Amino acid sequence: MKKLITIMMMLFVVVSFAQKKANGKIYIEHPALEIAKKFDEAFVKGDLETIKSLVSENFFWRHGSMRGKAGTLQQLLSRSNYLSKNIANFEIKHRGTAYPDAFEYKEDNSVDVKTYAWMMGYDKNTGVELNMPRNANFRMTPDGKKIAWMSILDDQLLWSKAYNAYETIKNGVIYKDHPYVSKVRLLMQAYQDMDFEKVKSMYTESTQFYDVMNSGIDEFKSLDEEFATINDFMSTYEIVDIRESGFPDALDYEGNGAVVISWWVFTWKNKKSGNSATIKQHLQHSFNEKGDIVREDYYYNPALLPK
Repeated sequence: MKKLITIMMMLFVVVSFAQKKANGKIYIEHPALEIAKKFDEAFVKGDLETIKSLVSENFFWRHGSMRGKAGTLQQLLSRSNYLSKNIANFEIKHRGTAYPDAFEYKEDNSVDVKTYAWMMGYDKNTGVELNMPRNANFRMTPDGKKIAWMSILDDQLLWSKAYNAYETIKNGVIYKDHPYVSKVRLLMQAYQDMDFEKVKSMYTESTQFYDVMNSGIDEFKSLDEEFATINDFMSTYEIVDIRESGFPDALDYEGNGAVVISWWVFTWKNKKSGNSATIKQHLQHSFNEKGDIVREDYYYNPALLPK
């Protein structure tokens, strides 16, 4: 049995070593790397003549999302021309500590350059940022002097966002009157009456609260934490009056729930000094499909509270 195990282990080692076979070399310095670098620089600048001088007569390109027919040189030139004129701060640079590599393949006597870059800039017409990773593969001609073809991988969702920004696209309906608007108004009436048991009952145990001026990014409070803050706050201040400013809007987003945004004018009184102050406050309430308030964002300037 031991002899059998020993033989099997020896066979495994032999097979493992037999699976390794060099198929070329990788270079950090290579003439093809300079050609790929010049191509990216020309693409960013919209230097169409330089691009044409760097590619072969039968050049084609593919994008990671493309199916079927490859892109033509003319399509690539048009893309470079448009981006160079419409993308501010347009840049293609190395991504972090990554750097391009040149691969010389022995089996088919070919050379590839692989780049790991970051594309940056924003659309001058829409303001959409185009900051994304961009990996490219350049296949060189047999003589190594020009680019035979190339493939690109980048963020297609971000490109779609950039293209859609040129359109007028509906994302839901805005309501001036809506059951959710009524719920927010009733919530504010409960605050006006300082009936905090009723106020608390209008939220759920899982409602999240975000104090825009006094919290870190995505630093939410739970229901109990929020009402501990309210109890502490109300030991110093009392609500004299709450008035609706303008009118609330219910935004019913397509497939993303609903939000009520509203502005209110609060009059606060400092219980200790007797001083009063009127402050505007912005509220945003997010609702789930059941009509429950699942999140409340509020914004006001605490420096304006009466001393």
